[in-house]
Amino acid sequence: MYFPILRLTFLGTLLILGRAIVAPGLEKATPYTFPEQVALSRSQFIDRTAIVSKSFNPKYWSNLEGYQYNYQGFNVKVHYLRETDGDISTYLDNYGLNNQKVKLNTIDKQGQSGFYRLFEHNQVAYLTACINPRGGSTVNREQFFANRNAHDLKLDRVVPIILGMADPRDARCLWVTVSAPIENQSIDTAHQQLEAAWQEIYAWWFPKFPKV
Repeated sequence: MYFPILRLTFLGTLLILGRAIVAPGLEKATPYTFPEQVALSRSQFIDRTAIVSKSFNPKYWSNLEGYQYNYQGFNVKVHYLRETDGDISTYLDNYGLNNQKVKLNTIDKQGQSGFYRLFEHNQVAYLTACINPRGGSTVNREQFFANRNAHDLKLDRVVPIILGMADPRDARCLWVTVSAPIENQSIDTAHQQLEAAWQEIYAWWFPKFPKV
């Protein structure tokens, strides 16, 4: 009973790997049309602003275009990365914070939606994470590729991959950064508020992750 399943799994894996080797760049991720607004129940939406995160290493990293969604009490920056390893530290090293190089003390945590990273800079609290096309959110390459191994190489994706409708390994990420001024409260309280907002932000963006 198990041998046909094992053979099918083995054959599917070989086909996927073979296609990745023969035509690794057959499909390119389509450009993502960012929504005009993202309504959240916990805060009133104000507006959307186009942003460009400039690379400190233009030889290897191009500038990143994205959008900042402004709400009463906090802001949400979203960048769409098409080929990445999901490593937040690398993003911050290459793009900084608000186009400035910074040194940060960060805390990584895990919640219902996955992993996220907390930090503070100039009296502003931040929460950042990489929303994956499949699997929970991540903050480093180990978590990102664990998601790829767990969710990308599955039998239900064999046919779309062979037909050229999907890539064997979906190395895309929505890099999301939520920020809010600390003002007259502790950093812990500010981060707790961001964590609460993050659950709703993630719940909105994850099911709308752009198709390949």
